[in-house]
Amino acid sequence: MTKETLNVAVIGSGIWGAQHAHVFSTLPNTRLVAVCDVNRDRAEAMAKNHDGTRAFTDHREMLAMDGIDAVTIATPDFTHTPLIVDALDAGKHVLSEKPLATSVEEAEAIRKAADASDRKIMVDFHNRVSPAIATAQEEVAKGTLGKLIHGSGRLSNTTFVPLEMLSWAGRSSALWFLGSHLVDALRFILDDDVVRVFAMRRDGYLASKGVDTADVHLAMLEFSRGTVMTIENSWVLSPDNPQVFDLEIGLVGEKGQIQLNPSHNGAYRQMTGHGLKYRDLFGVTPVGVGRVGGFVFESIARFVDAVLTDAPLLATVEDGLRVTRILSAIEDSASSGRPVDIAY
Repeated sequence: MTKETLNVAVIGSGIWGAQHAHVFSTLPNTRLVAVCDVNRDRAEAMAKNHDGTRAFTDHREMLAMDGIDAVTIATPDFTHTPLIVDALDAGKHVLSEKPLATSVEEAEAIRKAADASDRKIMVDFHNRVSPAIATAQEEVAKGTLGKLIHGSGRLSNTTFVPLEMLSWAGRSSALWFLGSHLVDALRFILDDDVVRVFAMRRDGYLASKGVDTADVHLAMLEFSRGTVMTIENSWVLSPDNPQVFDLEIGLVGEKGQIQLNPSHNGAYRQMTGHGLKYRDLFGVTPVGVGRVGGFVFESIARFVDAVLTDAPLLATVEDGLRVTRILSAIEDSASSGRPVDIAY
């Protein structure tokens, strides 16, 4: 695009939709023009927080509005496909939250729609611009660790997320909600793809609390160049943890090791009657007027760069499809008790 200002609409007015709206209301080259949510009160409340923004409850009605250049989708995991396809069909650029889709068939339908469109589509795998993960990727690419042999990754939540934060947790799982981020981060760091998985899951605790989803998925991932990674995606960590999320990645190579612990680094500690709590200092950071800070916001801004200046997409529809293939294979392996090979 050659125009100087990008007019953006946000679908989803929850926690993450508010992040998107904040970015588009802050950057000097974007304008938030519409928000859409099936809950009219929430859509109108978000619109009121941003001057000149219209509220909708029907995304198709919103897409018919004049002047929208791009649409961002920050809705529950399982809802993305029709929203993305409709936005592409309407000639809009699209930024979708992860996962791209929760089945291979839906992800392939999105890729087909993307191939038929001249619009850009990006998946918001924001950990690609996390300082810790980006640094690990640079060191691996330089060969600092030599040939990678094995490693581990954990991205899990306390029970607060499925039991209190997400009303739709029973229609997703820690694997889709968190594993999508973790698997993409590992693909990014290693610059490699998973060719085989073996997984297990455990159920019972969340179901006993009325949320019918897995407590945890545990998996071994074999990458094409031989590296083996074990991963954990749990929704049953204790709420006494100092952060709602727990992220750790470790890599072992022939020349050394890398250990990442951006969630529990303890750089900021607060004790105010609710136990020890940490603050995320990397995801969101204070900046001046007209700028956004932290990798959570930076990744959304990268989408704007891609549309307005033709900068590279942070993560493509193919990245989203490949992550969906891997997560689907993990589910299949956990159900069958057998390893699953992945073909691309």
